[in-house]
Amino acid sequence: MFGFSFTKILVLVAVLAAVWYGFKLVGRLDKQRKEESRLPRAAQPPKSAGAAAREPVKAEANSEDMEPCRVCGAYVARHGAANCGRAECPY
Repeated sequence: MFGFSFTKILVLVAVLAAVWYGFKLVGRLDKQRKEESRLPRAAQPPKSAGAAAREPVKAEANSEDMEPCRVCGAYVARHGAANCGRAECPY
């Protein structure tokens, strides 16, 4: 029932080796991540092209100041506002 065969021992050694090397790999990756976080931003090495392709592109925000219309009270852009069609519209 609990007999040990060569195949069972070989599988056990393979599983133990996989777990051992897995922990070593995780430890190395964690150490590398911690070292990179300690470096100042300018001293960090440039990222590879593959890493740059995975980063989301940050769009620049184009914002304008808004002000309420004196006639209807709707908010319009301070520069480049168009006439709304009312007779008293200041734009």
